Amino acid sequence: MQPEITPYHHPATGTVSYLIVDPATFLCAIVDPVLDFDPETEAVDTGFVDKMIADIRAKDLGPTWILETGLHAGHLSAAGHLKYETGASVCIGAAVVDSLKRLAPKFGETMVDLDGWDFDKLAQDGDTFPMGGLEITPIALTGRLPGAVAYKMADVIFTGDLLLAPAEGAGRCDIPGADAGRAWDDAQKILALPSQTRVLPGVCAMEPTEATVAEQKASNIQLNDKIDRLDFIALRTAADAFLPDLAFASAALRVAIRSGRPPSPPESGPRFPPVDLGAL
Repeated sequence: MQPEITPYHHPATGTVSYLIVDPATFLCAIVDPVLDFDPETEAVDTGFVDKMIADIRAKDLGPTWILETGLHAGHLSAAGHLKYETGASVCIGAAVVDSLKRLAPKFGETMVDLDGWDFDKLAQDGDTFPMGGLEITPIALTGRLPGAVAYKMADVIFTGDLLLAPAEGAGRCDIPGADAGRAWDDAQKILALPSQTRVLPGVCAMEPTEATVAEQKASNIQLNDKIDRLDFIALRTAADAFLPDLAFASAALRVAIRSGRPPSPPESGPRFPPVDLGAL
């Protein structure tokens, strides 16, 4: 049985959130929900994710999982709001505990549980768990902050910001916790899946674009069969040198380690005090 999948593209960040439905039971999961965020005013808004929630309610679906592909630096997670509104459980990779113990002190976050209890499920690599008649299999990704995972379901895999559309290559490797060599290793795990496996990226410059593993291996501009590990590292490093800094990585990571719950606005001072990302 194959899931029914609806992508929701967030133009401001390029993030793609996905609504996944088990057609047999009408249970559903949401991959990487996004909060709207204005870095100038530090205002947070739920308009984007509320559209997903409205669709879930209109279709009378049963939310079960919020699947985070990692601690995000490119967008603010809406997992906390989505959990509050739907009762779905938040899942992330088990290695996130390593990230929490390192990042929470640097952000001065004393209310973050360092053992990961702010998340409902810490998924182990390859440890399959159910959603109705479907099974979800997390695949740990080491080229991102610990806790990053891809999620495989039937013949579909959700790759977060690691493996993008063929014309876009791979996700940037100049963000906290990223490593181009390990990102290559991660990509090879995905490219080793059956050729007709559908790869659904978590970031797209324009509209969501999926491709099969066979199409990725044939035409991905940074990860096709003619490019080896050293070539990829060189390509990715050169590309990253021309990319602008992430506008709100500090705010995004602060929300991410809180399981998608933004901090309350303070009586004075910034809601998201700046942090030296180079120290992360």
